[in-house]
Amino acid sequence: MQLMLISHPQLPIRPLLLAAVVLGLALAARAAQTPASTKSAAAEPEVPKSVFHLPTSAQDPAKDPFFPESTRLRSKPPQLISATNQPAVVVELELKGISGSVERRLAIINSRTFAVGEEGEVSTSNGRARIRVVEIKNDSVVVSLNGEQRILRLRPGL
Repeated sequence: MQLMLISHPQLPIRPLLLAAVVLGLALAARAAQTPASTKSAAAEPEVPKSVFHLPTSAQDPAKDPFFPESTRLRSKPPQLISATNQPAVVVELELKGISGSVERRLAIINSRTFAVGEEGEVSTSNGRARIRVVEIKNDSVVVSLNGEQRILRLRPGL
């Protein structure tokens, strides 16, 4: 059986079809010859790394890339003060009231209520302080603050 092609009188189909097949085979052969490592290397460009240089002296020309006018990198670091030279922080604790039965006494210290043996934080002028109530008497309370025991007394008239 012979294949019959209908062609346009001015365009010969056979030579165009033959040229397309030859071109396709040539491109396929070329792709098969190219090594895979060459393809992947060309597809992934190298990414540059950012390098920051911190100045080592006042004469060093290095700058902060985000704040070029800043002098904080050239200033001397602050001197650290040892813990023994710092003044002791005074924590103000105020006993505002004592209530409850003799078996179950409650103490109000800096607007927070505690029972014997209870531990918690109270607000002070210097921030928050953690205390533990050791003993509640009729007119005073013994508390432990940072391992140190204190006696808080009621103001006279309360």
